[in-house]
Amino acid sequence: MDRTPHQLVNPLSLAEPVGYSHALVVTPGRTVHVGGQTARRPDGGIVGDTVVQQFDHALANMVEALRAAGAEPVHVVTMCVYTTAVSAYRVNLATLGSVYRRHMGRYYPPMAVVGVTELLEAEALVELVCTAVIPHAGDSELLEAAEARELVEEVEDSLVATPFVTGVPERA
Repeated sequence: MDRTPHQLVNPLSLAEPVGYSHALVVTPGRTVHVGGQTARRPDGGIVGDTVVQQFDHALANMVEALRAAGAEPVHVVTMCVYTTAVSAYRVNLATLGSVYRRHMGRYYPPMAVVGVTELLEAEALVELVCTAVIPHAGDSELLEAAEARELVEEVEDSLVATPFVTGVPERA
């Protein structure tokens, strides 16, 4: 499921986003805040020696936390990656993109990557934070009904505004 219920906004007046969106309009729903996820195993140890390995495990932990709260990756409305290894992150962008798509699909919410001098866990190279909004169950149906109603209103308006033509020529 790569399609989000939220509206991604990427103005043509801004540089084309790669791996993120410029803005997002949130569909009303329940908000889920996922706290900093690192490459921690259940026993508390950090997995991986590289940014890619740690990003993979931290992203898996983030998705697990989302799902435990009833959300899916497409419900993420914003995400921040904190890293102590910005240079390594830059060098590995293509690989990190593949890892991201494996966990999140081809859905790119507004995101930021922030270089930090250190994280609370000394061995951690990456920490992820995100916010998700799970739409109310009836919201998509209400939106579809509203869109259909607008279409009917447009058709009715055009019928009223356009003179009725019978196909029978008028006599002079």
